[in-house]
Amino acid sequence: MNVLKNLKWQRLVTPRLLFGGVNRWPLYLGIGSMVLSSLFDGIGIALMIPFLKLVLSESSTLTLPNVGLLQGLSVWLQLQSKDILVGLCTLVLLTSLCLKAFFFFTASKQTTEFEESVTDSLRQRLFANYLGAPSRFYDTSKLGTITNNLQVEVSSVGITLSWLASSLTNLLTLAAYIVTLLVVSWKLTLVIVALIVFVGYAMTYYLRSIEKSGDLVTDLARSLSVRILETLSGIRVVKVFGTEKHEQERFSKLSEDYRDANTKLRSLQHVIEPLTELITLGSGMLILAVAYITLIQQGVLGAAELMLFMLVLIRSVPVLRRINHARCYILGNLSGIQKVAEGLLLSTQYPAPNGRLPVNGLKSEICFNKVGFSYDGQSKVLNGFDLEVLKGETVALIGTSGAGKSTVAALLPRFYEVTSGSITLDGIDIRELDPVSLRQHIGIVSQDTYIFNATIFENIAYGLPNATPEQVREAALLANAHEYIQQLPEGYQTFVGDRGVQLSGGQRQRLSIARTLLRNPEILILDEATSALDSQSEALVQEAIERLRCNRTVIVIAHRLSTVRNADKIVVMEKGKIVEVGEHTQLLANEGAYWSFHNLQTIAR
Repeated sequence: MNVLKNLKWQRLVTPRLLFGGVNRWPLYLGIGSMVLSSLFDGIGIALMIPFLKLVLSESSTLTLPNVGLLQGLSVWLQLQSKDILVGLCTLVLLTSLCLKAFFFFTASKQTTEFEESVTDSLRQRLFANYLGAPSRFYDTSKLGTITNNLQVEVSSVGITLSWLASSLTNLLTLAAYIVTLLVVSWKLTLVIVALIVFVGYAMTYYLRSIEKSGDLVTDLARSLSVRILETLSGIRVVKVFGTEKHEQERFSKLSEDYRDANTKLRSLQHVIEPLTELITLGSGMLILAVAYITLIQQGVLGAAELMLFMLVLIRSVPVLRRINHARCYILGNLSGIQKVAEGLLLSTQYPAPNGRLPVNGLKSEICFNKVGFSYDGQSKVLNGFDLEVLKGETVALIGTSGAGKSTVAALLPRFYEVTSGSITLDGIDIRELDPVSLRQHIGIVSQDTYIFNATIFENIAYGLPNATPEQVREAALLANAHEYIQQLPEGYQTFVGDRGVQLSGGQRQRLSIARTLLRNPEILILDEATSALDSQSEALVQEAIERLRCNRTVIVIAHRLSTVRNADKIVVMEKGKIVEVGEHTQLLANEGAYWSFHNLQTIAR
């Protein structure tokens, strides 16, 4: 995917892109609760000065600003005894702490709810984008990468949001601490703020190495997913060739690289916390020592102010540590966020097929008009391809491998769009037709039959979820599948395993035919449907196909000429062009390309 290749991808990761369709009220409530939590934390700290002065006997009264409503309260406080004032301060402090804890809990709960909603929304939207992506996207994408994006990277976006929310809380808390420090001594506070800015700026250089390590970890995690999926999907090939040891070595090497990269990343992240604490505390103690000499001995600061200053400074250290830790984690996950953003922006690189006209059935003919097509934009697979398929007609496409037969079959359902020329259905360019509506009228039975890891009933009824047991049974009977299904332990409720591994090739093919029969399409594409079967299975499948072809418009792709001799029209293709068209006997009489194919297969038999 190159959708972000020439762009600053961070500019494209907008709140609308990440949070689209998600209820944002939990976020707003969470932020509001964070502000209130930090506010009450600051109030509690601010009350420490009069409390400490009372406890240390530096003062026996509480003085409030002589403004507005506080005037009467200030007079009342001055009339109270020291014990009552200490009790009041304690009560207010405890109330502030309780309110801070309550709003902190509320903020955590709301931000967690928002985080999980965003993660769920991203996962669903990403999956929808992958479902809607055209075939050419899957031609260049690895399934393991897609799986990793849906499972791992989406979760990392949610966790990153959690760290961002945590950082906001910590920043607000730090702001409250700085305000308190300013009240105590603005001179010392300015020095400390300057120190914080310096440390944060200095850490930027260190954080760049964390970002690079995070990119490497993301790439290796993606490679691990690809390796696992590819190896286990091809486990039979691995066992046939006896390459278990080789695959184990490849996986072990990749796993060790991931371990080393992840260890390095986590080590870099762990260093940031003690380093921040060491720099902050060391600098803070130095500042306090200078403050003692320059301010306390001169009477500018009292013991209570100094104790509060130290308390706030010490409490600021873990806050700063958490902020820097969050920066490390967020930078380490930027690569994952980029992958999710690429998935969400698939439509930018792979626009959805246009066309909104519904298909009401085939009335007269399908026409390929000077169709040209290229997979890579350079070498043409089809060039000036002209063909008319009448309604109810069976047209066979034959030719050597690479002639373009399967490409023709892939263009009709709009799995790919033509590069030049057009394909029309009853005179209407299929690019003007709704692709979903178009595909509802097309059935495909191919050599590579995909069976879901579900029951036989669910596999047959896949294209018609509301099908009744009677309809499914009728489709299975027509497909010559009912007999073997009845012999299975659970009949139609038998689970067939991943990709139908518990069934033979012929059984899978007949199951696919039953699935197509149940949908009852008008247009049928048979792509090498019997080429990989033994003679007995081929006979059963061929019989089912003959029933399937009845009263339908059929395009057959085959290497075995015995399966196409009864076609209404046989089209011989070479290098993306039609070289011969006619019936079986007519083409044999011409002694052209078809005659050569026929002789080769006759000799081979």
